[in-house]
Amino acid sequence: MTGARRKCGFTLVSVMVGISLAMIASVAALATFQVLRDSYAVTADSVLIEERGQRALAIIAHAVRQAGWIPAHVSMSAAHPAPDAPIEGRDDCGQLSSQPQMQCTRSGVAASDALLVRVSGSGLPTDNTLPDGTMSDCSGYALPATATPADDAPLPYHAATNLFYIGKASDGVPQLLCRYPTRQGNRVLTNAYTAGTLVRGVETMQLRYGVDMDDDGNPDRFIPARTVQELGEGAWHRVRAVQISMVVRGDRRTAQPYPVTVLQLFPSQADGDASVDSSFQPPARSPVRRRVFSTTIRLRNPSPCMEAKC
Repeated sequence: MTGARRKCGFTLVSVMVGISLAMIASVAALATFQVLRDSYAVTADSVLIEERGQRALAIIAHAVRQAGWIPAHVSMSAAHPAPDAPIEGRDDCGQLSSQPQMQCTRSGVAASDALLVRVSGSGLPTDNTLPDGTMSDCSGYALPATATPADDAPLPYHAATNLFYIGKASDGVPQLLCRYPTRQGNRVLTNAYTAGTLVRGVETMQLRYGVDMDDDGNPDRFIPARTVQELGEGAWHRVRAVQISMVVRGDRRTAQPYPVTVLQLFPSQADGDASVDSSFQPPARSPVRRRVFSTTIRLRNPSPCMEAKC
């Protein structure tokens, strides 16, 4: 008879060591995946915030630079009413009335300001009330040189008004909106307006206006809308530039509450006007990322109507 065969196999110790090594490798792979996923989320959210902020500033900057232009065919005779200022603003302005003027009926979201811009576009050679497609307003629709006037009324100086303000979507997310005239057959209606969303995630918008106090064509100081109004009825005609500061948030919630720090919107000034609404306090334990976007825009078409003329 042959001897008993040698039996081969794994000992309990070797099995336990193998299981331990497999668990360590799994935990390491899971941790690496979590780090990569969080890094991707941070990068994607940063790109989203950057895109939103730059787009919001570009839309408003386009409108402000276009503001105040009066087409050559519109009369500036003595019998023609004086033109309105190219832009107007209101502090802490949210819900608006149906009128094209600045009529605020509710406080702004996070004390956001509102900006009204009076704009004209370019019309067809045969009919200035029909756009030629070269210029647009905040809605993206082509803007004609002038709106259709009422019977026996003089031609309006500006074809449309665009009003920028901050509102909330149905899901509670703050957003930049614009109210613009309704169209009918490519013609701008002067008695009907539509509001549309431009950019989601804009939590607050604060504005300051560069006022020319000595008529040299350059802004002497930047002040909020309430201070401009205190200067008198014709003060808006003296505005030569607009400072815009926005806080834009992302969509992805952070794993840990994002550090809440006071965001500085405007630099401080010695006259004291800058101390109000110059910073933004995010909600406590806010789980989203935020950034401040700021710019200064100079008006290309300052008002032809100064206090000495109007």
